[in-house]
Amino acid sequence: MKRIKAVMPAQDKPLIQHVLDQVKSLFDEVLISVSRGQKFEFLPYPMVEDSAEGIGPMAGILSGLKAAAHDTCLVLACDIPDVDPAFLVKLLDEASGYEIVVPLSGEKKYEPLLAVYKKSVIPKIESLISAGDFSILSLFPKCRTRTLPTPDTPWIRNLNTPEDYEDWIKDNKAKG
Repeated sequence: MKRIKAVMPAQDKPLIQHVLDQVKSLFDEVLISVSRGQKFEFLPYPMVEDSAEGIGPMAGILSGLKAAAHDTCLVLACDIPDVDPAFLVKLLDEASGYEIVVPLSGEKKYEPLLAVYKKSVIPKIESLISAGDFSILSLFPKCRTRTLPTPDTPWIRNLNTPEDYEDWIKDNKAKG
C-alpha cells in the first residue's frame, strides 16, 4: 500500500489513533516507531525513529526496544485496526521465561507485529541486521520464543492492501 497507513481515516480519526485509543490505558509507556523524518504531531507520545532505513519492521522493533524504559515491550502495528485488550494482556502474562511471545494462527501464520519482545533480543536483532537478514521470523529460533494460538475470532486483521482497508471500512459500516 503506497499510502501512509497510520493516517488513513478510521472512524473519524487517523488509524494510528484508533488503535492507540483501544490500548493506551493498558500501558504506562507508549512509544511510536516511525521511519526517519516521519512525525505524527497529533499524537502525545514520543516518536522513536527507525535505527536504519530500508530494512523494514526489524529496525523499528530494535529502536523501540532500545528506547523503552521497560524490559518487556508489546509491539503493535498500526495496521491491525481492531485490538482485543484482553489478548494483549494474555501475551504479556505469557512472557515470563521467554524473550518473545508471538501469536500463531491456525494457518501457522505468525503475527510478529502483535507480539511481546524483551530487551534481551537486542543483540540478536543487531546480529541479524549485520548479517543482512531483516526478517523478524529469523529472530524467533534464535530466542526463547513462545507461540500463543490466536483466538478463533476475526479481530486479528491486517490492512496490508487497499482492498483490506476498504473491506474493513465496509465491515465497520455494516456493524453500524
